[in-house]
Amino acid sequence: DPLNSDDDVSEEDPSELFDTENVVVCQYDKINRNKNKWKFHLKDGIMNLNGRDYVFQKATGDAEW
Repeated sequence: DPLNSDDDVSEEDPSELFDTENVVVCQYDKINRNKNKWKFHLKDGIMNLNGRDYVFQKATGDAEW
């Protein structure tokens, strides 16, 4: 077998790769974590939230995970 031949995901349906309602695609400046709290500094991205698209240059947020 050729090297890395098991890495391909061509057998899967592309629609199943992102089986989620909300998607954010962007670059990041900085991400900090303190225990289970995360702070995000994002840039140059697009979000699809609840079926609507949002484009942004800079965004900040926090989450508990």
